[in-house]
Amino acid sequence: MTAPDQTPRTPRDDTGLDRSGLDDTGLEVLDVEACIARLARTPIGRMAFVEDGRLTVLPVTYGWHEGGIVFRTLHGGKLSAAAHREEVAFEVDEWDADHHTGWSVLVRGTARVVTDWAEREELEQSGVVAWAKERWRDRWVRIEPDEITGRRIP
Repeated sequence: MTAPDQTPRTPRDDTGLDRSGLDDTGLEVLDVEACIARLARTPIGRMAFVEDGRLTVLPVTYGWHEGGIVFRTLHGGKLSAAAHREEVAFEVDEWDADHHTGWSVLVRGTARVVTDWAEREELEQSGVVAWAKERWRDRWVRIEPDEITGRRIP
C-alpha cells in the first residue's frame, strides 16, 4: 500500500522506461525507426551550433538523405560549424494544439561541408530546396548522426 503523500511508481527496466514505453515525464519514447520516419517527412528543422562562443539555433529546410540530414546554405555560422566538423544538434517537431498531441526528434552529430563532386550532384537532384534565395546557397552541409532520439505526447 502506498502512503498518502507518495505516488505509486511504475516498474522500470534498465533503460529508464516504464513497461508501457513511457519515460519518467509520461512521454512515449520513439524508437530510431519512428524518429527517422519523422525526419524523412518533415521539411523544416532547427540546427543548434556554437557561433562566436554563443549557442545559436536557426531554422533550415532540409532533407533526410542516405542516413543523414542535408541542407543548402551560404557563408555564416552553419557553414563555419560544418567546415570545422563541429558537434551540432538538429531538432524537428510537430504540435497539434486542438488534440494536445505532438512529438519531437533530436539528432546529435557532426556537421561537415559536402565537398565530393558526385555527392553534391546527387544532392542537387534530391529535391531539397533552400529556405530562401536558393541560387546564393551553393554549399551543402551534411549532419552525420551520432544519436537520434524522440518523444511523443501519447
